[in-house]
Amino acid sequence: MAASRVLRWSRTSTRLWFSARACSSEYAVGEPSLHYYNRLNLFRNAFGIAFDIDGVLIRGNETIGRAPDALRRLYKDVERGELLVPYIFLTNGGGTTEAARAVVLTRQLKVPVNPIQVLLGHTPFKSFAKRYRSRRVLAVGKGDPAKAMTSYGFPKVVKMEDFYKEFPHIDPLESFKPWVKNETIPTDMHTPANERQIAAVFVCSDPVDWGGDLQVLCDVLRSGGLPGNVDSNIPQPPIFFAADDFEYPAKFPVPRFGMGAFRIALETLYVKLTKRPLAFTSFGKPKPIVYHLAGKSLHNIARMMHLQDKMLLPSTETSTASTLELPEPREEDPPLKTLYMIGDNPETDIAGAIRVGRPWFSILVRSGYFRGTGNHDKYPADKVVDDVYEAVDFILKREGISTQ
Repeated sequence: MAASRVLRWSRTSTRLWFSARACSSEYAVGEPSLHYYNRLNLFRNAFGIAFDIDGVLIRGNETIGRAPDALRRLYKDVERGELLVPYIFLTNGGGTTEAARAVVLTRQLKVPVNPIQVLLGHTPFKSFAKRYRSRRVLAVGKGDPAKAMTSYGFPKVVKMEDFYKEFPHIDPLESFKPWVKNETIPTDMHTPANERQIAAVFVCSDPVDWGGDLQVLCDVLRSGGLPGNVDSNIPQPPIFFAADDFEYPAKFPVPRFGMGAFRIALETLYVKLTKRPLAFTSFGKPKPIVYHLAGKSLHNIARMMHLQDKMLLPSTETSTASTLELPEPREEDPPLKTLYMIGDNPETDIAGAIRVGRPWFSILVRSGYFRGTGNHDKYPADKVVDDVYEAVDFILKREGISTQ
């Protein structure tokens, strides 16, 4: 029997590699068949799907309607993880690694999800790792943003909770916060001042303690990265936001403030203090760079699927890599014909697809932020449906694919 090529994850690298030895693994990838050129022709007419998560597939920690059933229709074999349609999750959320989020999505949606299918709000931060390879950066937000930043290759990352401890009394309300451990680093163990200085701030996810974080960030930004002094002549350290959503849907019937609201609050305070505008860079939908990254990811997943007999995604239970360095698309690779964006927020999901233009096709669902009866006035989607199952059904019928 011919040896199978096995799709595996290297624990020492984030790159995908293939083994040609014989293996009975359930994640085997078959040898190319005689219908290579027919499959290449299929690739020329292929399509991909990008799903927003909150308000489309999940609300809080619960799945929305028939979301798991909708995703199951995108597999040839769900149990083996064999994809029929290339798809990714494109969210402005974060605070964790792509690998960790893939494990959670697998459990919630009852389908195998691989880290290469997960694009978080802070995924683009990876491109800054080389710039700050020898400099200290501050990671802000819920979850474990420092772990995510470290997985991208940032060698010197400090999370906000630990940064607090380096500056006694920096938060005057700390004693009134029962969730905060009232401890500081002993004076003789303090990191030298030049090593404590912050070169850049990365807001990876929604901050939990707005009051304390706003105070500390204002201190960092108006002191050149070293709280405790104020000098208007010192350049402001760069600050990057993973997203700029003003609101997002949650379990509460009214949308909750998002990272965009936090950015506005910080900007207002900084301007009041310094009489200077806040210099910042924000990512996330609807920024065009996010859609270009999503298109690249879908293109490469499609190439991996159609230039082999089949692509079986490895188990997220045994994967330790947080991201995959996808190869650059080759000139001879034909582009995907259509890229579908399924989202619930007209001002982010749909606006971004409209801004980038074809091959993006936008589908707006009424299961989250948007609840209108018709289309959105300012950012009209190409199609409006009630939920994600109806959206997937529309796509498959439009592409001439029949699934059970």
